[in-house]
Amino acid sequence: MTPVDHPSGRRVPGRSTPATAWLVTALLLAVGSYQLNNTMIAPANPQIIESLHTDTATVGLAQTLFAMIGAVSAIVVTRISDWTGRRKALLFSLCVLVVGNVIVALAPGVGVYLAGRALSGMCGAVFAFAFLILHDLLDLRTFSKALAVIAAVKAGLGGAEAVVSGTIVDAFGYRAVFWCMVAFTTAAVICVYFVVPEIATTEKRRLDWQGCLTIALGLTGLSLTLSQGGKWGWTDPVTLVCLTVAVVFLAAFPFVEKRVREPLIRTSELGSRRAWPLLLTNILTLSGAGAATLFVLPLLAQNAGGGFGMSATTAALLYTMPVSVVGFAFAPFAGSLAPRIGWRVILITGLVVTVAGLATLAAFSDSPQVAFAMTLVLGACYTGLVLTALDGLGVLLSSREAPGALTGFNTAAFGIGASLGIAVSSGIITQLQVGGAPTHHGYATALWTCTGLAALGLLVSFLIPRTDVGEVEREGTEAATAGVASSPSGAR
Repeated sequence: MTPVDHPSGRRVPGRSTPATAWLVTALLLAVGSYQLNNTMIAPANPQIIESLHTDTATVGLAQTLFAMIGAVSAIVVTRISDWTGRRKALLFSLCVLVVGNVIVALAPGVGVYLAGRALSGMCGAVFAFAFLILHDLLDLRTFSKALAVIAAVKAGLGGAEAVVSGTIVDAFGYRAVFWCMVAFTTAAVICVYFVVPEIATTEKRRLDWQGCLTIALGLTGLSLTLSQGGKWGWTDPVTLVCLTVAVVFLAAFPFVEKRVREPLIRTSELGSRRAWPLLLTNILTLSGAGAATLFVLPLLAQNAGGGFGMSATTAALLYTMPVSVVGFAFAPFAGSLAPRIGWRVILITGLVVTVAGLATLAAFSDSPQVAFAMTLVLGACYTGLVLTALDGLGVLLSSREAPGALTGFNTAAFGIGASLGIAVSSGIITQLQVGGAPTHHGYATALWTCTGLAALGLLVSFLIPRTDVGEVEREGTEAATAGVASSPSGAR
């Protein structure tokens, strides 16, 4: 069959659009493969340290490499997919993840283990691919609902994966965890191959190697500074070198992009209100709410001197799992509501309640009952509404000529924000220790700081354009302008 021209200049091959349920299932397997590599590792870390004769810092570096390369991949590989095709790029990322996990599972020593985790990080663009594929194939109303389901996986799989991982480690050893992830990702590759159609550009373009190298060095320096600065010391020469590299190359990035014909992202787009307010809102929100829910609150719950003195299992059940489970339940609600009121309204509403919830948590940080209640509130509004809206806006605010550009940067902003928040929070908690032990004052101060960062994110979010963003009317306007009618199946 003759390929169908897409409004953005890409082409849909002559095969029918898959049923939405099958498409979402395939993409859920894809993003689930990436997410499992984030959440199933923690229970295995003690045995990894013992078996590979290494230490906690080195195992932490492995996760840093995974996240750091994932952030670079989210920008570079997502942009490349604009002209190589989403399906092809997604399959490449998943296959690299399979190879990386095989290397880790067979690693004879810590060096090979680090190399395998670093290679696995190249799958960091899978969420961006999933969102772009949905936008390419579905009408806006269906896209909003499907995106919400995919975005909900960012909060984890309800904590069940950590429990399963611990059981596997106890019964079969840590290597079995990675073999399970190999099997899961292989199933995702097969499903994506047979279900997801290709949408590729008809134009041949040249990769912006200068921009790739510049942003890679800048993000690498920033990631190492934020993740390792507390361990090395914030005034240590190595930390200062990493920070200098980050500042120099990130500052140089816009100037490099002005000089190339096919940039990763055009400086006019990066500097417009369709881009920088969204990216800054993302970073500030994740550094505030993300650090509070994933880092500060679990530490507060388990600390006997300055916190609630709970066991790790009890703390996870009360303060970690609810954020994921409630968020997973509320994300589809956001997707159903977005076509009627817009993603921007959902984002701002969710942020208002998120800031209020964080402030309440900080003010009553000595109460386990209040903390649990705020966990439910943050799960619904932060995880369910805010994170989903940020993902939706990252796709809908992208330019028609290069939709992968802003989406990739927005995906990378999640990791940057979380790293920033954890670095700031851990620094505050450490600085306010007494006799080498964390204090309740330190945890409370960290929570107030998180509240302030999220509040700044709320203020910046008002700068995001409000014109029909994420509303059904926008779809009709764009289709009329492009002169393209939607097919009966809802393909765009």
